[in-house]
Amino acid sequence: MHSLSRPPPTLPWTRIAAFLGLFAAIYVAAAAIAEVRVGRAGQGAMQDLLAAKGSQVDWIVLGASHALPLAYGGVPERLEAETGQRMMVLAEVGAGPLYADFVLRQARVDIEPKHILYVADSFAFRSPRWNEERIADRKLLRKTPWRASTLGILAGLAGSEGIAPGALLDYALGFSKLNPPDRFPQDDWRGAENFDRSFRPSRHATGARIGYLYPEGAAKADPGRYLDALEAMFARARAEGLSVTVVKLPVPDAFREALPGETEFDAALAARLAPLGIPLHDLSAALADPRLYFDTDHLNRDGIDLLYERHLGPILAAGG
Repeated sequence: MHSLSRPPPTLPWTRIAAFLGLFAAIYVAAAAIAEVRVGRAGQGAMQDLLAAKGSQVDWIVLGASHALPLAYGGVPERLEAETGQRMMVLAEVGAGPLYADFVLRQARVDIEPKHILYVADSFAFRSPRWNEERIADRKLLRKTPWRASTLGILAGLAGSEGIAPGALLDYALGFSKLNPPDRFPQDDWRGAENFDRSFRPSRHATGARIGYLYPEGAAKADPGRYLDALEAMFARARAEGLSVTVVKLPVPDAFREALPGETEFDAALAARLAPLGIPLHDLSAALADPRLYFDTDHLNRDGIDLLYERHLGPILAAGG
């Protein structure tokens, strides 16, 4: 009598396919909800560009947090009322020149700017933390609206500037919008909330701020790579018909004197801008009174008013 042999078990491919299809559908639905509620609901340079898509803008402001009080203090509204020129402040906290280039590339897709006002900060040229790592920062990817144009820009930067491939995948899949990243020290900077305050000078606060801005230590940090990036960005902008103006905004004397290697950075920056014919307005010592700042180094409302009246307004009215 011969025993009957059972056929080998087969994988339930239809069930696996159904499960994967259900998972993908749920993920896409969740990502779409997160995109609406997170990626497009808040404020940020990329969110503002999406909202302004198709607009003509005279000035776009690029840089790090020192530029943000221009928006808090109503400089765009005041400039338009007095001169008819429109301004968008597209700065971002901790944004170095590589992140500014990321924003500028997207701006060239969305709007029609005429002039760039770049707010230069030496710390932003001293560390990958404010450049490659800032573009890949999950906290910023979380509030970057999903668009094919942005995905293409990120892919290009990943190839040319060494942006982590994981950032491209994160953005493409909306991972950070679905999974809030952990916060890190001083990432909860609330400039808009503190804008009307006056700061009492503190050596400890100034030292802590300098330590945060220069995580690798400024003495060993060569700004050359990021000056190259800035120069390339400006050359491309000029070739596309945009004018460029660079400013260094005021900071208190105690903060400015504590900045490491500032004289050398100023000389290196001026040397890069001169061959391009780009004006540099160094206003860093223009407003010394600490009562004009809401923290160690950011202008408050009174400071912005004086900055505009005495310095920035004439520069903008003259087209740079």
